[in-house]
Amino acid sequence: MPKRILEPNTTLYPVPVVLITTGGETPNVMTCNRVASCSAEPPRVAISVRPARHSHSLILRSGEFVVNIPTPEQSALFDYLGVVSGREEDKVALAGLTLAPAAKLRTPLLADCPVNIECTVERAIDLDSHTLFIGLVQAVHVEEALLDEHGDVDVAKAAGLIYGSGTVQERPVYRFRPEDLRWAASSRGGAVADASHGGVGPG
Repeated sequence: MPKRILEPNTTLYPVPVVLITTGGETPNVMTCNRVASCSAEPPRVAISVRPARHSHSLILRSGEFVVNIPTPEQSALFDYLGVVSGREEDKVALAGLTLAPAAKLRTPLLADCPVNIECTVERAIDLDSHTLFIGLVQAVHVEEALLDEHGDVDVAKAAGLIYGSGTVQERPVYRFRPEDLRWAASSRGGAVADASHGGVGPG
C-alpha cells in the first residue's frame, strides 16, 4: 500500500488516559494522556504536563503525583476534568470525587478509580512545550476484584480508558459545554462525550 509522509507529530496509539492528582494537602486533579512506564527496576512512571497547566506548578511544589486509572464508564468524568481548570473551580468537590489517603504521599488517591499509582518526582526534564516528570513508584493500590491468581492486575478485568485519536491533541477535538460535563461527572449521569474526543485541556 502506498504511504504518505506527514509533518512530524505525536501519532501514537492506543494511548492510555489517566487522572493525575497532585498538590499535597490541597489536591487538584487533571486528565493526562501523555503517560508511560519508563523503567522496571526500580519502577518509574513518566507524565508530560504543559507549564501553563495548573497541575504543573502543583507537581513542582509538592514533588509528587498519583496516577489514577479510570474505567471506561468514567468517560464523562474524564472529559470534565480535562476541560475545566483547577484554577477556576474546585473540580474534586464539584465532580463529587472521593479522596482516600495515600500510603506514602501527602497527595490523596482518587478512590473512584480502581487502580492508583503513587509517585515521587525523581526528575523534571524541560521538553520545550512540556515538562517530563519522571516519577519513582512508591506504592500501587488495586481493587482486589481486579487481581489475578498471581496477585497481578488482570487487564481483562481492569479495562482502562484509551485516547482514540491517532495524533495526541492538547485540547478537546470537540466543543464541550463545561456545565453539561460538570453535571454528568457529579451525577455519574452517563457519558456526554466519548473518551476518544480527548478532553485534555487546562488541568
